[in-house]
Amino acid sequence: MLDFVDWRPSIWHVTLQTGHSSQSYRQDIADAAITALSPLLRADGEYPIPSVADRRLCVTRAGRLLLATVLAETAICTLAVANRSVGAQKLWHMIHKGVETATDPHKPPRAPWCAARIEPGLAIHAEDQPWLADFQRCLAWTWIESLPGRRI
Repeated sequence: MLDFVDWRPSIWHVTLQTGHSSQSYRQDIADAAITALSPLLRADGEYPIPSVADRRLCVTRAGRLLLATVLAETAICTLAVANRSVGAQKLWHMIHKGVETATDPHKPPRAPWCAARIEPGLAIHAEDQPWLADFQRCLAWTWIESLPGRRI
């Protein structure tokens, strides 16, 4: 009997504090979401998040790696995205610093991955929880699709 192998492009989406992980498939992300989020990733800086009042995204890009923090008046969530193994170990270790996690800071998942670190500000902005996971997946796919010569 042959095992089914899923060849659809996917990203591992991991929440550091809970250890919850799942595969995110490109086909589950609307093209409109990619189009709306693309301007946020063109340069390092701080940008308003489309369709989410009073929320901003602070973006830092380094080669094929992305570090982005969702902000209200304080940080709500930080995301790290690596589409290849180059630099992924360092980014994985970096996003684990200063926070207790259920994930091992020395064992990143196989790239591509998106790691979400819940920040203390989410406790006072619990109303943001319903949209954050989808936003994380959409932002990760937007980043990967923005890279030249992308491969997944």
